[in-house]
Amino acid sequence: MADADGNPLTEVEKLRQSKKKEKINILYFSSFGTLKGGGQRSLFYLLRGLNKELFNPIVVCPEPGDLIDQLQALGIATLVMPFKRLRQLSGGFIWRILRLIQERRISLVHTDAPAETFYAGIAARLAGVPLIWHIRVSDAGPADHLLAALATRLIMVASSLRARFPATPAKKLIPIINGIDVAEFDAQPTVGIREEIGAASNTLLIGCVGRLEEMKGQEYLIRAVKLLSGQGRDFRVLLLGAADENYQKKLVALMGELAVSEYFIQLGFRLDTPGIIKELDLLVSASSFGEGLSRVILEAMAAGKPVVATAVGGAGEAIAEGITGYVVPPRDPQTLAEAMLRLLTSPERRREFGAQGRVRVEEHFCLARNIATTERLYLEILQGGR
Repeated sequence: MADADGNPLTEVEKLRQSKKKEKINILYFSSFGTLKGGGQRSLFYLLRGLNKELFNPIVVCPEPGDLIDQLQALGIATLVMPFKRLRQLSGGFIWRILRLIQERRISLVHTDAPAETFYAGIAARLAGVPLIWHIRVSDAGPADHLLAALATRLIMVASSLRARFPATPAKKLIPIINGIDVAEFDAQPTVGIREEIGAASNTLLIGCVGRLEEMKGQEYLIRAVKLLSGQGRDFRVLLLGAADENYQKKLVALMGELAVSEYFIQLGFRLDTPGIIKELDLLVSASSFGEGLSRVILEAMAAGKPVVATAVGGAGEAIAEGITGYVVPPRDPQTLAEAMLRLLTSPERRREFGAQGRVRVEEHFCLARNIATTERLYLEILQGGR
């Protein structure tokens, strides 16, 4: 078999042509039904951009939410199915997924968290269907070895996440780094956040975007701000994201204890976060553990903003050290404060880092490339490359 120019087709291309009339049904599991998390937004962008002439996605979420709403608006089939936890060991849940695979004629299963990977992995094995486990966090889990064995391939949002699976064959570990559609990001309007919070024109705005929870490490940012508070710099830190109530109380108490409350403004979860990022002078990602690769790092770079991030997960792969930002040790307020100060005191460095960050996103973190790479992996697996 050859293409229109007479060149021989690869096995993947043969499969692509043979599937033109019959779409490939892929069953996706999302650990949340909302778009508040970076993982769910990454999944949404993948599904939105997927070649619908070739692939037919069906998405299972544990609860309703805006992820389901937006997928349905795109004509993508969704199901709400409350997930069982690993320790529940529900044979009935495995049977339910198996029935779903059979009834929907699923060719491939794509999961993103341990519990659904366990249940869907067993169901997929029983059905003779390959499964991809999408790894979005860097910390190892107690069932990693078993889940990796159930998976045909593991997609990792950063190459550094390979270290989480030292006993897994290298050929099963596929890094596909998150991508940004810079044109779509550019189209997002600014929101006038400076006026909203009453900040003066010369007040520098630092953003920290992410759920207020222990993993995101905002407490270390608060301690870093304490170290900066005596430097005579006029700045405010905007905390954007939903909150774990207990951790939020801990943060508020720490701000009071260190007498830095005046520097912080809690904005909560915002749908207009991209527009706010465009108005920042600097973005900080202070994750203390677990982070795979925070999407907000890429979004800040797309907005031409310098970034200071902790060396957790793939931050060091996203940021070019000393060129687009700084990568510092986690849980180290002193080093974090020093890196922030280097940017706060130099508008020229902020501009240069921001411009270089934009170029880096355009060259290395393209959403279209991310989707195309994922599609090729699907076809390679279905062609038989297990």
